[in-house]
Amino acid sequence: MADNLQIEKRSKFSLIELLMIIMLVGILFTLIVPLRNDRIRKARLGEAIRNIQIIARANVAFRDDPDKGDGSYMFEHTVVKYNEPYRDSLNHLVPASLKGEDLLNIADELQKEKDFFYFDYFLTDSTVVATTNSNFGKKGASIYYYLPTGPWGVSDNDISRSVIDPNWLP
Repeated sequence: MADNLQIEKRSKFSLIELLMIIMLVGILFTLIVPLRNDRIRKARLGEAIRNIQIIARANVAFRDDPDKGDGSYMFEHTVVKYNEPYRDSLNHLVPASLKGEDLLNIADELQKEKDFFYFDYFLTDSTVVATTNSNFGKKGASIYYYLPTGPWGVSDNDISRSVIDPNWLP
């Protein structure tokens, strides 16, 4: 009688096995997605840091150039500001563009992803400020660099603290 009993192998998943697989995949995604987002934010912040260094060096050169300046930094100057795309009166899409003067002649040296910047760059009398625009994903987070040799800092507001980790700055 024992010879007649054979255990049949099932080839289908049970509901519990399927739920366990879904749970494991969910746990993996909850671990991977934040790490990926942090890596993307850090890479975008790297663009801002490189650009701020380019702007700072050009501004020091402007200050030291006897033909251009009077021995002072530029004041209240927009180096690169992103202009969002919009629709004109005929409902044609006007593409994104850059506005602001480039008296430092550095527009070609600035790093950018594809055809747009993640940050708008402003130059004041003693500071270079990079502020996130809509390309970054969240507007209004700022980092700054005091001329000529630093330090770096993150603006003291909720948006900046939520987007930029101060430990990422040089």
